[in-house]
Amino acid sequence: MPNSLDGKVIYIVADGGKARILHHKDGHIQEASHFAAAEIAGSSDNGRGDFSVSDHHKEEFGKHVAQWIDGQFQGSNQPDGFVLAAPAKVLHVIREHLTKAAQAKLIKSIDKDLINIPTAELASHFDIPETGWKTA
Repeated sequence: MPNSLDGKVIYIVADGGKARILHHKDGHIQEASHFAAAEIAGSSDNGRGDFSVSDHHKEEFGKHVAQWIDGQFQGSNQPDGFVLAAPAKVLHVIREHLTKAAQAKLIKSIDKDLINIPTAELASHFDIPETGWKTA
C-alpha cells in the first residue's frame, strides 16, 4: 500500500482567493504550484494596491479549486490522494463541488487557514504520521 511520503499525495492549502499545491517528499513539503483568484478571473486591484475578495468571489474560487482537484483524478498518472486545508466556508464550498471520484481520494480535510504559513513550516500543521497517510 503506497503512502504519502513518496510525493504521490497532493496537499492543497487554500483560502477564498489563493491556493497552493504542495507535495511531501523526502521528509519535506515542497510547493509545486499556486494560483490566485485574481489570476483566474483576470481581475485587477483597480489601482488601489489591494485585492479584496467578496463572499461571491470566494465561492467561485472554491468551485475553481474543486474543478482543479477533479482534474487531477482524470486520465493517467493520478495522485494517490489529497489532503485539503482551508477555512470552514471555503472548505465547505470545495468539498461540495468535488466529484464523487475526487471525494473518494480525500484523505483528510483541515479547517484552518494555512495560506500564509511558510512552506517549510506546513508539515507540522498537517500532522503527517511518520509512516505517511495510508492510501489504497
